[in-house]
Amino acid sequence: MGNAGKFLIPAAAAAALFTVSGCSEDKPADEASTASPSELAHYTAAPGSATPTQSPTTSAPAECVKTRDMTVEQLTGYLKELRSGTGEYRSRGLSLDSSGLNFTPEAIQRPCEAVTVKLARYWVDVEKTREATAVTPARYEYEYTLINVTSHKAGPQDGRVPDTAPPGGADCQGTVSVAYLGEDIPLRSLPNDLELTDTTAPVPVEVDGDGVLSAIYVSPVGVESC
Repeated sequence: MGNAGKFLIPAAAAAALFTVSGCSEDKPADEASTASPSELAHYTAAPGSATPTQSPTTSAPAECVKTRDMTVEQLTGYLKELRSGTGEYRSRGLSLDSSGLNFTPEAIQRPCEAVTVKLARYWVDVEKTREATAVTPARYEYEYTLINVTSHKAGPQDGRVPDTAPPGGADCQGTVSVAYLGEDIPLRSLPNDLELTDTTAPVPVEVDGDGVLSAIYVSPVGVESC
């Protein structure tokens, strides 16, 4: 794929260096994806949120935004502007976190019906290419491999979408998860500046693409033995 980028890992994370190597070949969605729509009846309430008073089969709230006839571009723009119930600046009503897709928008401008989004997950395979010396840190390369692409329904009530939690990091292997609409994400659009960290807690990352709604990265562990 030809991603190119170099960066130093902070001293707290062993001052290792990542270099982006050629990525695995992009796989068509019909080959690498599996349809796994999440039914609203299986929705689980988000921690600290009020118990939803509306059944998935009942009518939508009186004040809501009709999304059924929106184009992909319109729906993407709407979801990017939909703030979370916390009201925090730049917060989003639909986002990825350690539990997966989290739908907790503010009371106004909520969608009238569930919205369907795609979730792509990738392995971040790490390989050590140079041992550390007294004067230079170890050097690492990484490449992405698509795990799968699935489709999920979120909303209109608050909750976390089942089966969307990010895969955990493992020895020499981290993960990136991307929630998006429209065209599938090419590997070249994934981050080329990932850092090794001393925790496997997911952190937000930037992914290129007009349809990208949210993305998180889980750092690999045990990279000293890669």
